[in-house]
Amino acid sequence: MRASRSATLAAASATALLLLGSAPVAVAESAERPPTSRLLPLPQGGLHSFVKGLNRSGTIVGEYYVAGSDGPLGIRWNADRPGYTPLAPLAGEKFSTATAVSDRGWAAGVSYNTRPGANPVRWTPGATPTRLALPDGAVGGNAAAVNNSGVVVGDAAGADNRSHPLRWRSDGGRTDLPVLPGDDSGTAVSVNNAGTAVGWTEKREGAGGPAHPVRWNAAGAVSPLPLPAGFDGARTNRITENGWIFGHGRLAGSTAYDRVLVWAADGTVRDAGRGRGYGVNRAGTAVGASLDDNPYGDTARWNADGTRTVLDNPAEAAGEVLGINNRGTAVGYAWPPAGNPALDTALLWKPDGTVVQLPPTPLGRYGAAFMINDAGVVAGFAVGTDGAGNATTWRATVWKR
Repeated sequence: MRASRSATLAAASATALLLLGSAPVAVAESAERPPTSRLLPLPQGGLHSFVKGLNRSGTIVGEYYVAGSDGPLGIRWNADRPGYTPLAPLAGEKFSTATAVSDRGWAAGVSYNTRPGANPVRWTPGATPTRLALPDGAVGGNAAAVNNSGVVVGDAAGADNRSHPLRWRSDGGRTDLPVLPGDDSGTAVSVNNAGTAVGWTEKREGAGGPAHPVRWNAAGAVSPLPLPAGFDGARTNRITENGWIFGHGRLAGSTAYDRVLVWAADGTVRDAGRGRGYGVNRAGTAVGASLDDNPYGDTARWNADGTRTVLDNPAEAAGEVLGINNRGTAVGYAWPPAGNPALDTALLWKPDGTVVQLPPTPLGRYGAAFMINDAGVVAGFAVGTDGAGNATTWRATVWKR
């Protein structure tokens, strides 16, 4: 149960794409004033909501669900203002979800009637959706990240069970990104404002093989990222504005991508240890859950100097750090040693490692923090429970000073 929960949190936090690499904003975090919580509003009939992206100005994107619906609808909020803006599906389609937002307000995600068959979408800062073209023969696609110019990266799914890495230019034109020689499948997962994208390519035909981590430059040329000795594959997750990249590698002879890898801008790679990584900042500090000593995961920070810091966890069981800003403040969640594993505690760690429990919401004391920007705005969700303590409601939440 916890493994599937971790995957859900990874997917949600995975979309704070450009936030972690952007230049610091002028507003500093306050150490004196404690944060307060606010449930983000929903349209009439809305039941559940989740955050998927946060930018430096406090714009948040995600999805919400209404009663009786079997799919989500995209939505945008702002941490400093009331209300919301729908991120509508394409004409003729029922569902949408926004998975990323740039600092200038471009959003990316998908629109669909059924899955598979999703169409990649980019929403303007004014919330107008545009279909992003797919190659002939594609059965669907995904928009994973967007930068300040409106450049989007993602992939197309083929009927042959292969994916094809794509980049859509600011004018909407599509670039089919190349894969490494010998590979026949790939995906692009992150792009920075310079237009450098990262992802991986692999061979699906025949026996298949490990994933090869790659970087595409602004012109679309592909180059492999190096692996540490003893590794045979890796998948990248993020690239920051100054070129730090993190991902997950696998040791030769293994099938698990369970080693946290961090690449500097010059391509130098370090193996941070066994774990699940979720974020990296412009100093090269990565965060996540270390599996070196705890099979469920210790809340951890992997420092740029190669050391690991196991962060305090008041639940004394396990947890994950899901985001870190450029000032070194991190956020995540923990779960108790016994009881319902869905009842998480939202946590914040100061740069010195001091842990702070984020305040409860009107739904109660349970929640999880996914991402934090350089102004100290935290986005995540709160959990509501019934009289028996079972989770019944999930609502997108912001914590801010």
